[in-house]
Amino acid sequence: MAPKAHLRGITVKYYSPQSSNVIASSGCRIEIAYIDPVTYSSIVNHPLRKEILRALYRAALDGPVSKQGLADRLKLDYHQLVYQLNNHLRDFWTVAEERKVRGTRMELIAPSNPYTIFIALGKEQRIYVFDPLANLFGPLSKIGTRCDACTDKEAAKCMKYVERGCACGKPSSDAELSVLRANGRKQPFKPLDNAILCALKGIPSGEKCVVSIPCEGCAFLKKTIKIDGL
Repeated sequence: MAPKAHLRGITVKYYSPQSSNVIASSGCRIEIAYIDPVTYSSIVNHPLRKEILRALYRAALDGPVSKQGLADRLKLDYHQLVYQLNNHLRDFWTVAEERKVRGTRMELIAPSNPYTIFIALGKEQRIYVFDPLANLFGPLSKIGTRCDACTDKEAAKCMKYVERGCACGKPSSDAELSVLRANGRKQPFKPLDNAILCALKGIPSGEKCVVSIPCEGCAFLKKTIKIDGL
């Protein structure tokens, strides 16, 4: 059974990954979580916090990273980074490993929920996306999803995994599809469109859905790894 985690300002429902906080080795695993509007706004409207989360998710693709390493990656003062991590982003990272370096303890950190794409719900069925790995923060109708970077052929290949996996692949009613259309999404829908719709459909019944796509099949993940030189 999937655990349910209550974080400060966030309610997250997810399946525990079988491996640690390493994304690349596990392929593309999509989990949708709900983030409250206050927490969403406190990060989306703060460029530095967005950049820290983006850098953390990218740096941790191949495993956890030290805070100093993350600060160097961002070209940011170490103490400024730690302040933001501890005071404004604490729910989004965890200590994945500890090492002793020259007699001192060094923490290696990683995203708390590396497979999660957060969504916030607004008025008139508006959906807001919070996807640090893809560096997407904003209204779904304007910024789209990470799957939009894939070709129709690549997306169609991934949809096969969606349809095998869970309720995401079940036929949706016109009323349910209208939610996607109200947010600027058009057919043929991409895998993440279905995952978001699945998450919304599962709220009343408490159903959960995780979309897993093998790494060799995920064009977005392959492009992301290549860009970051990992």
